[in-house]
Amino acid sequence: MNSSPGLYPGDTGELDLDARRALVQLLKGPLITAAKHPEVWRTVIRDERVLRSRLADVFLDLVIDEDELLAFTRPADTGDHKTPTVLRTERLTFMDTVMLLTLRHRLLRAQPGDRVIVDFDEVVGQLEMYRAATSTDPVGFRRRVNSSWEKLKKYSLLAPTSTEGRMEVSPVLRQLFDADQVAAVEAEFRSIVEENES
Repeated sequence: MNSSPGLYPGDTGELDLDARRALVQLLKGPLITAAKHPEVWRTVIRDERVLRSRLADVFLDLVIDEDELLAFTRPADTGDHKTPTVLRTERLTFMDTVMLLTLRHRLLRAQPGDRVIVDFDEVVGQLEMYRAATSTDPVGFRRRVNSSWEKLKKYSLLAPTSTEGRMEVSPVLRQLFDADQVAAVEAEFRSIVEENES
């Protein structure tokens, strides 16, 4: 894993070139998969200890899911310590959040190792119950769902399949929310739906 002194003039780093590339990819995110990034994935597995240590230096945890063959970083739980934010964050809209939770539910219902494939119209149908909370206009609602769909594609949470219009839900969604977070958000959404129905 270690290198000869310096990869370039003035270099004081201790990691070899492959480990540095893996570290940068982990910081850039959103995730590394064995399928899309085979060399980086192998390096993450090989150099897990040192990469985990370097990420901890900047208040990040390394998450590796060897069953799903993926890795990503998330903010470390630093307790009462106030720490700077390193990762770029994306503000989620109401529609982004309900779509993420809906897709996460689909993943959790699937058998381990099974791919979860969805299409846009199917997801629109599943989110229809939230339409009154966002808009009574079907066209505007569909536009909001499409905006969230495109955002999830941009961040590799939905990946293209060989079938036109069908997308694979990234298994990383299983890891993004813990059970308490999901329960709290779902309770809030249920109350929003109930308010709009009354």
